Amino acid sequence: MSTAATPDSEPLGYEGELLALVRETAPRMFAVVAEYAAGTDDADAVVIAWGHAHEGGRTEVIGPRGRRWTLASPDSVTRFLPGDDACATRLVWLPRATRS
Repeated sequence: MSTAATPDSEPLGYEGELLALVRETAPRMFAVVAEYAAGTDDADAVVIAWGHAHEGGRTEVIGPRGRRWTLASPDSVTRFLPGDDACATRLVWLPRATRS
């Protein structure tokens, strides 16, 4: 017997368990943003890189011009993509996928 899902529900049985496993073990995704004039009326930001943080901390980042880094932790990212006098860089985490 195959499992089934309706458009408004999670898959049943094995497929549902598999989906839960994938969600639980998926890397967390984040953007590295450069913020200009943060905290002022002129504040602005731009995404300068994307990253994935895996279990155990290993982090992969794709930055400007397709550069790629593998780092020990997400905290290391801003050392490779630092801000300057005009802007500050920080990580913005995307929420984990949740059940609909």
